[in-house]
Amino acid sequence: MCPSSFRLILSVILIAFLFVGLCEAHRHINVDIINDIGPNVQLGLHCKSKGKDLGPQSLAPHQHWGFTASLNVWETTLFFCHFVWENQSRWFDILKEKRDTIVCKYHPCVWSIRPSGPCRLTDHEKCYPCNADI
Repeated sequence: MCPSSFRLILSVILIAFLFVGLCEAHRHINVDIINDIGPNVQLGLHCKSKGKDLGPQSLAPHQHWGFTASLNVWETTLFFCHFVWENQSRWFDILKEKRDTIVCKYHPCVWSIRPSGPCRLTDHEKCYPCNADI
């Protein structure tokens, strides 16, 4: 293969990666979390991903808090949250790209945090168990 053909193929591949990267950069999911633990129960939460810490939050009963997550090209975006209330401590993967993208592509992923575990309200209600206590 001559050097100019190699450069042309390399240039096409580079342009393709740049184009895909620019298209993928605009993909995102909005996440909304609701405190449905119970009346008069404050919910503390702290959400983060591998590279982004969203900081601690405190929600009064039925109060909402949310964030927008940019999705990566590899479809591995993951945000997890630590929830605390009264004497309870739980964590949950609040955004798993492969689980949530189809349901939450055009509407926010709305999560109701309950003592029994988080329930995703978007599309149709689906509840999940929390991960192990921390």
